[in-house]
Amino acid sequence: MQIKCPSPRRNVQAFALLTTICIVAAALIVFASILAWSLNNSQITQRNIQYNTSENAAEAAVESVIGRLDRDYIEQSVSNSSGAYTTIPLTIDQSQWPVQYAFSQTNGTQNAVNVNFGAVITTTNLNSEYTGLNGYALPVDVYAIATPVGQPYTIPATVHESIQLASIPMFQFAIFYNVNLEVMSAAGLNIYGPVFCNQNIWEGSTAATFYSTVTAVGTNAPQVNDPFCDYVGSGPSVFSLPNQPVSRASALVMPLGTNNSALSARSLLGLPPAPYTMGSSGAYTTNGLLYPANEAELVISNFSCGINSATPAGTNFAVYFQSGNLVQLPYDFYKVANVGGHMPISPTNYVPSSQYSNILYAGFTWITNTMFYDWRENYGGSSGKPVQAVQIDVSLFTLWMNAATLNGGSDSSSGAVDPEGTLRANGVSLDSIYVYTAVPTTNGSGNYQLPAVRLVNGQQLPSQSGFSVATQFPMYVKGNYNVQTPAGSCVGLYGAGSTTYTYPAAILADAITILGPNFSDSSGSMDPNVGANVTVNAAMLDGIVESDPTKTGNVGMNGDYSGGVENFLRLLENWGNNTLTYNGSIVVLFPSQYATNCWRQTGHYYSAPTRHWAFDYNFQNPNLIPPLTPQLKAMIRGNWWAHK
Repeated sequence: MQIKCPSPRRNVQAFALLTTICIVAAALIVFASILAWSLNNSQITQRNIQYNTSENAAEAAVESVIGRLDRDYIEQSVSNSSGAYTTIPLTIDQSQWPVQYAFSQTNGTQNAVNVNFGAVITTTNLNSEYTGLNGYALPVDVYAIATPVGQPYTIPATVHESIQLASIPMFQFAIFYNVNLEVMSAAGLNIYGPVFCNQNIWEGSTAATFYSTVTAVGTNAPQVNDPFCDYVGSGPSVFSLPNQPVSRASALVMPLGTNNSALSARSLLGLPPAPYTMGSSGAYTTNGLLYPANEAELVISNFSCGINSATPAGTNFAVYFQSGNLVQLPYDFYKVANVGGHMPISPTNYVPSSQYSNILYAGFTWITNTMFYDWRENYGGSSGKPVQAVQIDVSLFTLWMNAATLNGGSDSSSGAVDPEGTLRANGVSLDSIYVYTAVPTTNGSGNYQLPAVRLVNGQQLPSQSGFSVATQFPMYVKGNYNVQTPAGSCVGLYGAGSTTYTYPAAILADAITILGPNFSDSSGSMDPNVGANVTVNAAMLDGIVESDPTKTGNVGMNGDYSGGVENFLRLLENWGNNTLTYNGSIVVLFPSQYATNCWRQTGHYYSAPTRHWAFDYNFQNPNLIPPLTPQLKAMIRGNWWAHK
């Protein structure tokens, strides 16, 4: 019997075919999965690309609004209308864009964006690079939604940016310069507050130490040689904080105009232009009040006949109270032909109308004309330049303001109640004065003279709310200034806690010179010795004589150097071993227009004191900023968000 076994070949072939089919099927599945994944990934990528481009379009819309806000804020013309800026994106030219977009608000309103202003302008800490400073900031939030038009994927994006439209009080800076800033102190100079310069800074003194931020819109040059003139320092200054100094920062804009030119900055202290003429309705608008001449509560005018002489003739002073208009105040003493001397006015002792023709002089007990010499302004000549100054006696002004018995409670020839008492009863503190003198720069003989203002007897200021004096002319301060209150004295103190017994104070002028208490008005040359230490506590805003390399070697000295921050306060006397203590804020905005002779090294028209200088930390408190403090303008960026 034969047994036949089946052949295995056909089964093997079937199995191979089945295996091949399974492998191909698996490959097809994998390929399909890969294809599906690739397609999905491509879609996701395209959607992401579309979102990113939508985000860029929304950001363009936001930036167009912020640019308009920034421009209008600098020009003092930000609209109060909530819808004034919402249609700005319609001005975006999309003609060259590869994708067109529709813009909308967060509530769906088409062809518009959201611009939300804060409810009130508040004093607050500032953001970004101005952290640590306070300002009057208007918060603004800008939202824009951009949605692509006619695209496979209409993926919208929303961009939200918060900004601050900030006004920054200048005197919050230890040093602020609108021109080139130079530092070459031979003695120790410790600068604790922030330093900012709208141009360039040379830090060429190894004796100078900066303990806060040091920022230049241009460049910083910590080196031996002054890049602005032929002057040599001791070497790089010391910077206590890391990553200092900082260059290429955004400029801080001056209160006037849209640029930081010297001409624009200098006009701050002058008589306001026609749209804001003193006493007009325009003077008391937001733009008009940028000028101290319109903001000051008292205005003093010294007419051209107000030259110092033994027998003054005519009425050469006028004082106005300013609050929405100018009101001339009555005089508080007269000099009449039949009275030998000043005649205070009172209800029982006044000049009757029958004697008006006998008035030789009418004026105020606290304002006089005075003449002295400034040796720096005529260096190399036979004498100093004559200075014809309006002199304000701060102590007598305080008596007048408080209606003391000096004038019997009445300043009017008719016996009316004194206006100062009325103002004070209405809560007016008379904390600021603007002085304009019409004394010409040449006298009747054609000789040069310097119109100016001088403050004397200013140890204690009249009001705890502060006291500031401004003029477009040079200012002189004689003796201690703002060194005591009824609670105590801070004579000779500087640094932290040294200004506890002071009031907020500022001096704004073409140039500022500190005189010793024994300064001789009759001396045409440098006094032998200043005779005492002097302490001055006030923010200072003025001009300097800038470095000029064309004057190298003038009068045998480095006449091209500005004198630097260390000579910001001008001096005229031999200070010997005496000390000048200064607490305040140093602000230089322009080249001086009247006091224009350049600085000379010690030993010529002055010898240097021991300088104890410090930033007044009171100015970091918004409630202790001096009256008439100018405000810098800045648009400060805050948070930025993007989402679907």
